[in-house]
Amino acid sequence: MGDRRLIVRIDRTELSKNIVRGLAAYRELLVNHPEWRGRVVHLAFAYPSRYDLPEYREYTAEVGRLADRIVEEFGTATWEPLILQVNDDYPRSLAAYGVADVLLVNPIRDGMNLVAKEGPVLSRRGCALVLSREAGAAAELGEDALMVNPYDVTQTAEALHRALLMPRDERAARCGRLAAAATALPPQRWFADQLAALG
Repeated sequence: MGDRRLIVRIDRTELSKNIVRGLAAYRELLVNHPEWRGRVVHLAFAYPSRYDLPEYREYTAEVGRLADRIVEEFGTATWEPLILQVNDDYPRSLAAYGVADVLLVNPIRDGMNLVAKEGPVLSRRGCALVLSREAGAAAELGEDALMVNPYDVTQTAEALHRALLMPRDERAARCGRLAAAATALPPQRWFADQLAALG
């Protein structure tokens, strides 16, 4: 990576995770803010999911096509703008959390979305969180995340730009509060609340 900024996303290749719009937002960032070319890398982990269904196979292929287009359009001999990994590499994902400058979590609809919680907890240098307002974690983390409409590619691109520009001290402070919010509710308490809600 050198001194380049790192944008990380970690998702299963499911339609609800909105990976294609996230990649489109990254491309728009490079188009509208050319000053980031050569200075940022997007590392996208796309864990294969439901490969027995043709819709999911096609969605994974669409993710790959858009990733290839971004690399072909902007890549140079010394800079690979996007690294897409379509495999299940949990240890590398955990390592990526630690060094991310920006974490992108932009689902159309999601439950807990643990990625939004794991990232700040494991961050070693303070990551900014760009978070969909439709993510399950939005209610807990929205105050310190940069919130986006998951359907709005341009808004997401601008949120990535703001996250990359965020001063290190502000980013670290926000990340600390995100990590505190993410760990505030012990798993036993969460589970008990779910059982109580069913009653």
